[in-house]
Amino acid sequence: MIKPIVSMLSSHISHMALHFVWRDSGVTQKHGFDLSVTCCGVEIDGQPAIPMSARAPGVLDGAYDFLSGLHHETYIYRARGDKRFVYLAQVQNDWDDRVIAAQGIESARDLEGKRVLITGTAPCVFGNLKHSLQIAGADLDQIEFVQTQSRGAMACHAAVISVAEGEAAAAGVDLPFDKQAEKRGLHRLDIPSVPVIHNATMCANRDWVQENEETAVAFLKSMIDVIHFFKTEKDRVCEILDRRLAPLIGIDGDDEIDHLQASWAELLSPKPYPHPLAVWNVYNLDVAHDPDVNFIGPFEIWDTSLLRSIDDSGYIDALYGNAQQAANPAVNVAI
Repeated sequence: MIKPIVSMLSSHISHMALHFVWRDSGVTQKHGFDLSVTCCGVEIDGQPAIPMSARAPGVLDGAYDFLSGLHHETYIYRARGDKRFVYLAQVQNDWDDRVIAAQGIESARDLEGKRVLITGTAPCVFGNLKHSLQIAGADLDQIEFVQTQSRGAMACHAAVISVAEGEAAAAGVDLPFDKQAEKRGLHRLDIPSVPVIHNATMCANRDWVQENEETAVAFLKSMIDVIHFFKTEKDRVCEILDRRLAPLIGIDGDDEIDHLQASWAELLSPKPYPHPLAVWNVYNLDVAHDPDVNFIGPFEIWDTSLLRSIDDSGYIDALYGNAQQAANPAVNVAI
């Protein structure tokens, strides 16, 4: 029996580009349920903002059926002997953040001796930013990283303004704020794209999944459907993003909405498996060097067996026409 309402907690407002479309597009009703989404740090539709510290307990105690995110605590829990956390699917395997920069900053090395704004300190965000800059040749010890004073949903919008006003040389921002930055005279800094487990990673309590397998399969099928919807129904996606997301985060104009839809459509994986390089990178950022945790292997948290069953049935290939059209985006092999 499928639960009539499936609840999901989103770790960050940046995930909501997908989740608003997932909730409002009608794809879940096709599989027999409505999706309820709550977000950490942001009030959505009158629901109170949830603190980040409530994510793991909320999944384990049944307050939420699924969690979008939680990329590191899962290993800590497992190292302590609690093996309930499981990752079921991954919507993207490439880092979608952007570095925006003032005129005169043309390379990562140009940031040395300068101030760079960050909007979050999570390893999959700040850690990957530093990793990418380092690969691009920058000496991280020579860069002053400063967290923005605005740390809520408007943090990226505030970072664009700060760089445009000369308060910093550059900033790491979410999509579509690279487009917004361009309209303020800034530009996107070209740095290597590094694969990483990021944004909408589907995390759940294994005990709950085993007891509610029919619901879990329906949820994963709707996830596959919303990825296809995001890629193929541009006008409807843009309408939902404009109505639901834009007012919350400071999107300014249809061009930014179009850019967000196009960029995410390119990043999303038709077959939402984790890429091994992305798993290794996120593991290496925060787990591999911790002797209290690193005896847990990178893939011990993952179980894609339900996704594999859906895939083997031909469900995903049929959506796209054939297996070639359903291939996942390539990732940069340099990590």
